[in-house]
Amino acid sequence: MTITHDELAPRLREAREAAGFTQEEVAKALGLVRPAVAQIEAGKRKLSSIELMTLSRLYGRPPQSFFEDPFERDGIACIWRAMPEARKDPVVQRGMSRGIEIVNAILDLEKKLGHSRICSSVPGRKLTPIRTKWEAVIQGQEIAEQERNRLKLGMDPIDNPSAVLDSQGILVLALELPPGISGFTFRCDPAVVCAVNALDALSRQRYSLIHEYCHAVCDIGDTPGIVSWTEKKDYREVRADVFAAGFLMPEEGIKSFLAGRGKAVPSRIPAPRIIREDIVDYEARRTERAREIDLIDVVVMAITFGVSREAAIWRLRNLNLINARKQELFLSKEKEGFGKSVARLFGISEMDISGPSQVALQNAQQRLFSLAVEAAEASLISRGKLIELLKLAGLAEIDIFELPQARRNRK
Repeated sequence: MTITHDELAPRLREAREAAGFTQEEVAKALGLVRPAVAQIEAGKRKLSSIELMTLSRLYGRPPQSFFEDPFERDGIACIWRAMPEARKDPVVQRGMSRGIEIVNAILDLEKKLGHSRICSSVPGRKLTPIRTKWEAVIQGQEIAEQERNRLKLGMDPIDNPSAVLDSQGILVLALELPPGISGFTFRCDPAVVCAVNALDALSRQRYSLIHEYCHAVCDIGDTPGIVSWTEKKDYREVRADVFAAGFLMPEEGIKSFLAGRGKAVPSRIPAPRIIREDIVDYEARRTERAREIDLIDVVVMAITFGVSREAAIWRLRNLNLINARKQELFLSKEKEGFGKSVARLFGISEMDISGPSQVALQNAQQRLFSLAVEAAEASLISRGKLIELLKLAGLAEIDIFELPQARRNRK
């Protein structure tokens, strides 16, 4: 579709307003003064291709979307509006823009290659409105169990949550987000994207990703974008928290783990007895009393299921495997650093490390890399475009030029 500058201007204004940016903020991103932005949005000043690319990254839209009909509001606009901190922090803004640019590049390459990323494998759920916190808890528990069954995950721990989402056609991003935001989920037609905070500890990133998966399953049909705050807990956030705990730490899996350590076993157990050639079940009392759960069990459980020790403690309490007094004791010991000291003995203290160098989830970058190489092999993109995309995926130049497809003397 070909549109005039007069037709493009209101679309640029609409995209800016949808994302919640002011003309001053856009002018700063473009290196212009505010009146110049006002002239662009009034159709009185032409927009260069470089400026259009900058606005595309800023608003989280593919450049061609400004020229398509209909011009629709995208999920990323909801995310920008919900996170005013992200618009004001240049580092976060660049990280967000780069992340959305990665998503748009992936969708463009998939279109060129004839691939599809329509999340048909994620079932649409018609859920009753949540009226109380208890209803949110029940829904979270039930849906987590249903999803594990649907995905045939059994009761075992999940080694790679990112792979689970990838199997459902969901793109995963790890971005540096403002404090207090654990992640967000949005629809970028035809894709669904789940992002988590790369500054969080690895265990927190895993938990947040499954929290976002709940939003993809339960909420994305009603709203194109949703932000998860660590402190602001509405009913949807409560449901997603319960879902994440149940999905990563299934009840039967936890009980099996504890039984293997001789813990949380009832004092009476079913035992068969033959009476006059008939097998009769009765309860035999154990000769040794079951040992109580201790903080070392919590540490090993957190390691086994890939969650934080605090999350493991809360899960044990919610399953009534420890009482409130013991929960308080464990949480107090955790604050004192006892759990971290024990974890070091197991050689896995890195689960508590935070920072952008500790990102555990590279789904989107890996996807971009493989698609870019595939497109280059099929001669669907130029060598220059391949190099541009590989840089976007995070590869260093020295590594890029090791690839045969990126060499100047490619035959």
